[in-house]
Parts: sequence; C-alpha cells; structure tokens
Amino acid sequence: MSRRVNVMMDDDAWRVIEQLPRGARSRAVNRAIREWSGASARRDAAARMDSLRTRLPPIATEDVVRWIREERERRPL
Repeated sequence: MSRRVNVMMDDDAWRVIEQLPRGARSRAVNRAIREWSGASARRDAAARMDSLRTRLPPIATEDVVRWIREERERRPL
C-alpha cells in the first residue's frame, strides 16, 4: 500500500529531487529511507554489541569454535 505524504525539504535536497523525473521521485525517496533505516539499525546493533563487549568477560576463540561445532552436531540437516 502506498501513502501520499507532505514533507518539508531544505533547498539543497529539493534541487536534487527536482532534477528527477516525476515517477522516479517517490522511488528515490523510498530507497533513501530504506537505506537510512538499514544503516541506522546496523549502527544501533553495533552500539549494543560494543556495550556488551565492555560488560561481559572475554571468551577464548577455542570456546566459541567448540560451541559452534557442538551446535552443528546437535542440529539435524
């Protein structure tokens, strides 16, 4: 479903949008919002992981490898 919205843009952003053909404007804005949203989600996830790293004790690589192997053996193909 599509929605029609009104937004305020600064002059620089409008100049960019104004150069696009009318049919491409919505697609460009939708794509930009999806890219921004994905990047924002990745930044938030990275920040949460950094926070966990400071609070949790370090884990040896050998332990992680062992846990992964054990989990793979436990799961059926």
